[in-house]
Amino acid sequence: MKLPRVADLTALICLVVGTGCATFSAAPQLSDGTLLVIGGGLDNDTAPIYQRFVERASASGEARIVIVSAATGPQEEEITDKTEALRVWAPLVPVSSVRRETSTEETVASIDAASALLFTGGDQQRITDRYRPAGAETPEWRAMKRLLARGGVIAGCSAGDAMMGEWMLKGGGSAAALGIALPVEVGEEPAALGPRTGSGMAFLPWALTDSHFFERDRVGRLVAAQEQRGMRLGIGVGEDACVEIDLATGMLRGVGVSESLIVDASGLVRDGVRRDGLRARVVGDGESVSLVEWLERPANSPVPRPAGEVRVVPVAEPGQNRQLALWRLFRTAGREGEPAQRLQLDGFEVLAWPAGDGEVAFELAPRAP
Repeated sequence: MKLPRVADLTALICLVVGTGCATFSAAPQLSDGTLLVIGGGLDNDTAPIYQRFVERASASGEARIVIVSAATGPQEEEITDKTEALRVWAPLVPVSSVRRETSTEETVASIDAASALLFTGGDQQRITDRYRPAGAETPEWRAMKRLLARGGVIAGCSAGDAMMGEWMLKGGGSAAALGIALPVEVGEEPAALGPRTGSGMAFLPWALTDSHFFERDRVGRLVAAQEQRGMRLGIGVGEDACVEIDLATGMLRGVGVSESLIVDASGLVRDGVRRDGLRARVVGDGESVSLVEWLERPANSPVPRPAGEVRVVPVAEPGQNRQLALWRLFRTAGREGEPAQRLQLDGFEVLAWPAGDGEVAFELAPRAP
């Protein structure tokens, strides 16, 4: 059963940042349609995600899928790859494509005839430059909103993940986003400090999203972006992972064998580059979370760190396909009775411990010498 629509819920949540205080709109207006936010690395044999995409594309009638390749450098290769993958999982479903160069008239016609869009990976700035430059409502963007309004689905992989919200991450690493300068080689320019964000595609009203999350240790840049843009919730999606979000109810559900992380910054307290008071929950296949209900919760209270020795989480060197130390930290730190755990990454470290009900309390700090 769908939740009733609301024009606006005016509960405000305070995020303490040093001596400043930012406010958040607790629950934006509900909409229609479905988003599939895919963290990247989507192999052709990732059956649960492709099957769910096709199922949602067929939910309101005959499925018609359009691949949107604006983010990708070699567009033809990516269109061929995704078309062939979809032929495996949906051999009878019509699949077409629109490129960066496709005219507005043709792009709008294709979207208006579609039941589902699949945004490919690459550079998310190319997507917004083409379809929502500086937050402007283009004919193509309005056609995408019409697709959602009629119960369609928009899926995005990697760059197509990052662009989903009102605000999006444009790039950069966690240390620089947190304000931590890393050593550079002679002749190299140091990375600019602070999170790199800009206008997204504004499909998802409740959270800011990030891709390749665990594999590229992106928790620092997600938190910094949430802080900068006043977003209580961030969603970090792992590779070969997906979260399905029903825009009519605000329900989020994990899809696929890999997992994702919801980050709550409502209790964030900042001291220099250090961020304390954070909360998170891992979302696995079939697990559901109401984003609307989460946003109606009071701001997080501090959770005391367990007494005793802190466990150091080891980082395995490359040789495995995916680097998952960050995932191991959050997955294990959510268990009752676990000690506090520390993971040292490039320039910063994460300290995490159980917060109850499967949630994790954590903090981010410069890496200790």
